[in-house]
Amino acid sequence: MASTNSLSRKIEQNGVVSPSNNEAHAKLIAELQGQVMHVPNMLSLFPTWPSGGRNKYYKRLKARLDEIVASVYPDEASRRRAGKNDFAFFASIWYPEVEYESLFVAGIFSYWIFAFDDLMDANDEDLSMDLSASARYREQTLDYTRYWLGLEPLKPQTSTLAKLSSWLLPASRGEKGEKGWSHALLSYLGIKSKREPVAPNLPCSTFKEFGQAVHRNHSKAFREGLAKELKDYFDHCEIEQKERLTGKTSVDFDSYVAIRYYTSAVRIYCYITQITYGIEIPQQILDSPEMQALWKEVDINIIIGNDVLSVKKELAAGCVHNAVPVLYHQGRPLDAVIPELMRRLETCRDRFDEAAVVVQKVCSKESEKVQEDLVKYIDGLRTIATGTIDFCKIAERYGLTSYFNDDEAI
Repeated sequence: MASTNSLSRKIEQNGVVSPSNNEAHAKLIAELQGQVMHVPNMLSLFPTWPSGGRNKYYKRLKARLDEIVASVYPDEASRRRAGKNDFAFFASIWYPEVEYESLFVAGIFSYWIFAFDDLMDANDEDLSMDLSASARYREQTLDYTRYWLGLEPLKPQTSTLAKLSSWLLPASRGEKGEKGWSHALLSYLGIKSKREPVAPNLPCSTFKEFGQAVHRNHSKAFREGLAKELKDYFDHCEIEQKERLTGKTSVDFDSYVAIRYYTSAVRIYCYITQITYGIEIPQQILDSPEMQALWKEVDINIIIGNDVLSVKKELAAGCVHNAVPVLYHQGRPLDAVIPELMRRLETCRDRFDEAAVVVQKVCSKESEKVQEDLVKYIDGLRTIATGTIDFCKIAERYGLTSYFNDDEAI
């Protein structure tokens, strides 16, 4: 973590805030670090939800992702740091029953989004300290993701003639991503079609393989829905970054969750879960108030589980955008914060189960396949919620394994 003084100087140079504005975060971190936090076995709160699974293809996926990490990071220190995250283990816990190809899609996406998130959060990274540079990076990343999902950029650069030609010659890109005869004709005529954007950096380039897989197997409506969630994620990462750089702390749990609801990336994983299960819930169901209520509960569930178990790591990184510091900042002692979050977690669990019943009732007239997919999907969302707790407890990324008691409390 950079010192408060050096951090403040960097922000002042970028014209964002004055040197004193980050002192509040530094003080909050200093108060919390060194305190003892007692956390019960959170998985015991979910006795009827699926948990504890491990995908049989874990080792195979880990070997493949290790190769990708080695190709992305030229230096040993960066490779070692990335290896601590073990994205294969994460994907194997979240999706314990899917086949290898689906697991790989979840694994490569998880590597990509963890890398993006860490780049935005790290107080020792130039990009995370510069609002203008990070805004450009997010815009480039958005263009890159839309391209590989087979979607038009939000700010099209293509000429009117190219658009007309693409309409007249629609097969400019095949299902497997190869360039077809119409693309060759456009090139021969000197007409620029949709241009492949340059990846902002090597870690971002790993989205290509994920995007191609989604493009091959899912409808445009589905891909547009996923792209919308990615944009919401990027937009709220900017809000969170501004709060971090200006020393702002959310005034209460609800205002914190209003932003974290998007930066947690859980809504994106509500699409990834469909991809890994090889299903596509109709978009009108995904957009319905009933399904959105279900998404909200699994999102808050994962936010609480992750925040409680990752707070040690995040405070060490200089980050207070976490439910534990937010509630502590309101004047609650630490030994009251965790019980409150456990009560919220139980309430969230019950609301999810109630919302699941409502979704299935509303969709009772859908086809048999849609109803079967919904049952699988809802249990999949339960699995990623319990899987978050499982992963955070065990993964080297969070450094908690030495704190377990015999009853799995921490």
